[in-house]
Amino acid sequence: MNPVKTRNITKKKALLRAQLKTYGRLLVAFSGGKDSFFLLQTAIETLGAANVFPYFVSTSFTLAAARERVAYFREKFSLPLNEISIDFLKDLRLRQNPRQRCFYCKKKMFGALKKEARQLGVKIIADGTTVSDLAEHRPGRLALEKLAIQSPLRDAGFTTAEIIAQLKKKGVAEYFLTSSTCLATRFPYNFSLNPRIIQAIGQVEHHLIRSGIYPVRVRHLTDGIRIEITPANFRKLITMRDKLIAICRAAGFKFVTLDLAGIKSGSWD
Repeated sequence: MNPVKTRNITKKKALLRAQLKTYGRLLVAFSGGKDSFFLLQTAIETLGAANVFPYFVSTSFTLAAARERVAYFREKFSLPLNEISIDFLKDLRLRQNPRQRCFYCKKKMFGALKKEARQLGVKIIADGTTVSDLAEHRPGRLALEKLAIQSPLRDAGFTTAEIIAQLKKKGVAEYFLTSSTCLATRFPYNFSLNPRIIQAIGQVEHHLIRSGIYPVRVRHLTDGIRIEITPANFRKLITMRDKLIAICRAAGFKFVTLDLAGIKSGSWD
């Protein structure tokens, strides 16, 4: 191991713990992802479980795969967890899937968490944003700023790669170290969202994950889907061609395509 890198991580951990101590008590928005888990576990280690309130927000855009991630971390590490639900599709703006969808989603989600925090007498809410997230198109960051949500991992300088390295040491399984985003990102902007089509996309994606093909994004196209996976998994996908087509047709998709460019973040941006 590079000694310079080790010292860098040690310094970042110290910065993170020092910042958490200034909070005293906090509510952590736990998405089921690796970054928010790392933040949550570090907060519990630093402040004690009695001073940390983990919350998972269930929405119309979080289906089976997201719940499996939450269940994995909760069971493997005996995490206490609170859950609230929000039906995003009741909001006309979100059903229309505008380019600023992430802003509206985060505003609703963290607005609800602020209400929970007030009832608990907790002043600080933190999320798992890292330095790596800053390079991506994420309108939701503006909502976090407006609501004064803290991002201690970002402030301490943590990258996603560094968090993955730390979680590997804790025995976190490979799949749960991959990135996960809400299912609304699988649709083009200004495409009208509804529960049936979201569920259908989620079913196909979950089947691929269960078959060992990940990371994966199943993007919606007119009358069909475009599957984004790493080139290393192309052959594996082709071998399950007949079963995959049957599953997609049952979900209502006429066309099933593979993106030869591989998986990429922000396909619609």
